[in-house]
Amino acid sequence: MDLIKYEIFLSIADRGSYSKVCEEFGYTQSGISKMMNSMENEIGFPLIVRNNKGISLTAEGKRMLPLVRQLIKDKGTLEEEFSSIRGVETGMVRIGSFPTAAYVWMPGILRAFHQRFPGIQVEVIEDNNINLLEQWLNQGFIDLGIFSKQAPFHFDWTSIKQDPFVALLPKNHPLGEKQIIPIDELFEENVVLFRSHEGEDPDTYCWMKHVHGEIHPVFTTNSDFTTIRVVEQNGFVTILPELIAKYAVDSYDVIYRPLDIQETREIGIAVRTKERISPAAKKFIQYAKDNML
Repeated sequence: MDLIKYEIFLSIADRGSYSKVCEEFGYTQSGISKMMNSMENEIGFPLIVRNNKGISLTAEGKRMLPLVRQLIKDKGTLEEEFSSIRGVETGMVRIGSFPTAAYVWMPGILRAFHQRFPGIQVEVIEDNNINLLEQWLNQGFIDLGIFSKQAPFHFDWTSIKQDPFVALLPKNHPLGEKQIIPIDELFEENVVLFRSHEGEDPDTYCWMKHVHGEIHPVFTTNSDFTTIRVVEQNGFVTILPELIAKYAVDSYDVIYRPLDIQETREIGIAVRTKERISPAAKKFIQYAKDNML
């Protein structure tokens, strides 16, 4: 089996462009086309549809995609094991993460991890959409996900941190004089809340049930960083996980206080199954567990 054809097919499916694949592998477009035609002739059915709008996968190509992805991952795992036996740590880890976790944690972790394992490449892909991150994990597009654990949950899980929700306020806001802020008093103010493009953020449900009456935020945004700026610049208040609130206090003219409710989100690392992850991914998970605090 000529695995280079399968690697190129996978790259075409992920990138949606022949030109980008040519840059990655160093082939001409005609060379890529001939290789895909040869692959389709070998297996006996078409994989890729080419038209004026670009390229897409056939139904058969979509059916093959997760199997091909696993095949290439297994090839990478085998190569990593060979390198490990030779005493050389190599590999590739693709991580899907919440932007806030990536922004707050990743710079320090990646710097230290690279110093410890310089031969392991790490790619970080960010998205606020937990459903999309879980879909990427199921499809094998990412090796592991860093996000909050939400039901229903079907992955192997390494817990990293219990992250409490707190009130974020502008500096000198009257509520800042309180050591603990009642959630009902917070929602008497002008409120800005995080809201994903799919609707209510699942993490917010754990504290929303404590608010008496309906919640009517003046603004919503799908960016934690925009939320922080609205609090700083417009005098609004919000509820955020402490992870990002601690960062906000160091970088913006805001303060945070505990709430009179005690609700947390559990942040950790998810993989489809610990038995099938690569040696490089295992090293990253262990390193993150020991240092991502």
